[in-house]
Amino acid sequence: MRALIALLILLAAPLAAQDRAGRDTPGEWVVTHHQPFGLWDSFCDERTTDDVTEERCYLRYVDVFSPPPKFAAIFVFITPQGGDFGLERGTRFVEGGFRAETAGEVTWSTTRRGCLRGGACNFADDEADALYAALSKGGELRLTFTDNHGQAQDLTWDLTPFAEALADYRANAATRGLLTSG
Repeated sequence: MRALIALLILLAAPLAAQDRAGRDTPGEWVVTHHQPFGLWDSFCDERTTDDVTEERCYLRYVDVFSPPPKFAAIFVFITPQGGDFGLERGTRFVEGGFRAETAGEVTWSTTRRGCLRGGACNFADDEADALYAALSKGGELRLTFTDNHGQAQDLTWDLTPFAEALADYRANAATRGLLTSG
């Protein structure tokens, strides 16, 4: 019986990828620009909905630091609306554990509760600008925390190519009329 339920869930999974109207799966986005910069990827893609072409551009990094069965990951997406870090519920950062460092010196850190406790971790406007400026200096983003499975983690993301990746993202978003700031 359990195997049958698991099979039905697996077969129904593609239906969950539909949009609000029951169409437009993520596979409908067609990549129009992709450029890797070390850990970072600059993307633009588009899709057509009701004869209207939608475009988007973003800079991203996804770090899957723990594979199944104890899957855990952190991601960051930079879009015209700001920077969003995706954290698993149950993630708990140590004090000072969410920071950018250059030559061992902390150049940026956050004390936001959502960021440090696996909640919403979004930066916009001046906060996003300060984050991007710090990341653009190079160095490393250091993430020291306990993951949602209770395992201690200490991740280091290389920021050396970040400034070039951010410039590529901004240039491509501006070309498409998507960038008003950030």
